[in-house]
Amino acid sequence: MRKTINFNKNWRFILEDRECFSRTDADESAFRTLNLPHDWSVDYAPEEKEKTGGGGGYGKSGIGWYRKHFTLENISEGEKLYLYFEGIYMDSTVYVNGKEAGGHGYGYTSFYVDVTELVREGENVAAVRVKNDLVPNSRWYSGSGIYRDVYLVRTNEIHFDHFGVRCATNGIYPKQDTALLQIRAQVVNDGSTAENVGVLHKIYDRDGKLVSTSGIALYLEPGESSDCMVRPTVESPHLWTDEEPYLYTLVSTVVSDGRELDSFACKTGIRTAVFDADQGFLLNGEAVKIKGMCVHHDCGLTGAVGYRESWERRLKELKDMGCNGIRCSHNPPAPVLLALCDELGFLVMDEAFDEWLLAKNKTDNYYSENLAYGSSMFFTNHAKEDLTAMLRRDYNHPSVVIWSIGNEIPEQSSVDGVKILKFLQDICHQEDSSRMVTSACDNIAAVEPIRTLREFENALDVVGYNYVGRWRERAETFYEEDRKEYPERRMIGTENPSAGGIRGDYSQEGWFGNYATASLHHEALWRYTASHDFVAGDYLWTGIDYLGETRWPRRGAPCGPLDTAGFRKDTFYYFRSIWNTKETTLHLAPQWNFEGQEGVYKQVICYTNCEEVKLYINGRYVGSRGYQCPRYGAVRAWNEGFHKRSTTNDLHLSWDVAYEPGVLRAEGYRNGELTAVDEVYTTGKMASLEAQIYNTEFAVDSLVQIELSARDNECRFVSDACPLVSCKIEGPAHLVGMDAGDLLDLSVYAKPERKMFHGLLLAAVMPEDKGEVRVTFTTEDGLMTTVNFYAE
Repeated sequence: MRKTINFNKNWRFILEDRECFSRTDADESAFRTLNLPHDWSVDYAPEEKEKTGGGGGYGKSGIGWYRKHFTLENISEGEKLYLYFEGIYMDSTVYVNGKEAGGHGYGYTSFYVDVTELVREGENVAAVRVKNDLVPNSRWYSGSGIYRDVYLVRTNEIHFDHFGVRCATNGIYPKQDTALLQIRAQVVNDGSTAENVGVLHKIYDRDGKLVSTSGIALYLEPGESSDCMVRPTVESPHLWTDEEPYLYTLVSTVVSDGRELDSFACKTGIRTAVFDADQGFLLNGEAVKIKGMCVHHDCGLTGAVGYRESWERRLKELKDMGCNGIRCSHNPPAPVLLALCDELGFLVMDEAFDEWLLAKNKTDNYYSENLAYGSSMFFTNHAKEDLTAMLRRDYNHPSVVIWSIGNEIPEQSSVDGVKILKFLQDICHQEDSSRMVTSACDNIAAVEPIRTLREFENALDVVGYNYVGRWRERAETFYEEDRKEYPERRMIGTENPSAGGIRGDYSQEGWFGNYATASLHHEALWRYTASHDFVAGDYLWTGIDYLGETRWPRRGAPCGPLDTAGFRKDTFYYFRSIWNTKETTLHLAPQWNFEGQEGVYKQVICYTNCEEVKLYINGRYVGSRGYQCPRYGAVRAWNEGFHKRSTTNDLHLSWDVAYEPGVLRAEGYRNGELTAVDEVYTTGKMASLEAQIYNTEFAVDSLVQIELSARDNECRFVSDACPLVSCKIEGPAHLVGMDAGDLLDLSVYAKPERKMFHGLLLAAVMPEDKGEVRVTFTTEDGLMTTVNFYAE
């Protein structure tokens, strides 16, 4: 039977390259011990001289080695053993007991290494060389090392192939209250004799009740791999949707003569996902507007390492904001991200490549006529392998609704671009009949000679538009010209402007500094997208700030409504006001601490989904504002809607208010009734440090996230406090790192002290064993707070 063993513990690492490190008896005295996953780039402070440059967030590159001693017992005859790496960045070579076992070039796809003939009973040594010295080579921050989980997999000689079980929804039939599925399984016979086997599939609902059983017989010659298929029925199915993401469990088993030879289990959902030229995106036959965000693969303080707890906190914030879509830009994501998207109900665009044959300049952000490194180095020989690995690995995730084969590919304007597109799209179609394919095109209607070829656009199942309003009159018309010329074209906004900025910065200076205009680019596009059914929706750049794509001395790009620490910016509430229709949103900006600026007029911004908002300062009425989206159109009489209180066509409200210390109060009304209140205070100086643990469970080896905030004497949030905070841990745990979302803070995340940024700081702690953990935080002024938890 299959055994999948977590292989993350007790590795040794060195950032140095010597050929002898592959040998079993290599000297490890200079190595340090760590647990995977690990990103060595984030172990060091960014430096301007680093070759990764601004595109790579000035992260540390180089060549590193990982080594692990492990013991194997009871290796049976015919047993197969593999090392499964979810991701190594990049160009890795794997050795077992001094001999080369395999490796992988592309840094974002998962891969298996067959070590059956190299391992032995008793003590063994695995060594992995990671070569990330030819930089910059990715857009954007890539990290370096074995940055995702590793597993040792032991199977019978007759077993399911890697990613070999694939479940799709064949059809949903509401009148019959049934769903028809299709399950395909690839079974491998690595034995020396022919075998008759059975392949059984059982489907269980959320409560563990068996709802479907199916099976098929299969004959396998020695060394043969064969595909088999069943088409089971599920009665009264619970459909997977973005609002109710119901998951089933599929358990597949290979049997022979009453013995179970292999077993595989995964979560799956029953749903159909189709893009339509007139209705946009259809989920289970119902039109759903995609309100999506592009998400880069880094996680702030952990760099390229993406712990489940970190992604869960971030994704739940985006979900509360009203976001229902995630684009994995621009590379295959960590499996844990897709698992969470399944659970939380996100519509995922799963993306394979940021470049094909034509390499990009990783700093200037487009095609490079000079020598440039990147995934293009591996494309010719490994594109099919890497794309197929992504398609098979991610096939069973109901959240994945479309494949993307490329982002801003320079070949979109090249004579062979269509040929390469069809090659990749055909692979997708061969592997998956249920999903459509896109590529994110940034030069539709651009100037010559970079303009996307019409043949390239028309070859795609779904045409992906990056920055649809970038060129000339399309700043106003968006998709209109292409809708008229190509009425049968399916369209999706693959990347368009988000609303980010620097959290707590109200200076109105610099590229990202103007809070008063932060949402304007998106507002016009959203009015169009929301009111035109044929546009499937949008994925915006980005949902979360990320490392890389920057200029010194900043380490990342503040493009999202969440910062790298996962804290909300004001623009979070802009999206929540237009996307989350189930909750009332009323949010004022800026903060109201402007000592020394009395009498200076400030632009007060309000994000809301209330019909009317009344603003007061220190109890005095300032004025009333309101907007409509969509605007009200009469359906019964010409004078309908005259009572609606609209003062702007923007999707935010604004007032000019002379600053005076005190209280700004906003009252939100619907149908004349008060429904929400938001107040912003002039606060006192920071007088206390407040800590809240985000987690509700505290498992060993899980990430415990602690949110720190500055408070005054009345326990009000102090938004301009930026003290240095130190962290001390007592008990079986260690500090993973701290982050306040300040991309100008270039200190190492794992250091036990960091400055707060505009009143907030995140600390991440990992329990190493069971027991009581005490975490104490102290500011440079002596303010202190403590949290305690018990790790199970």
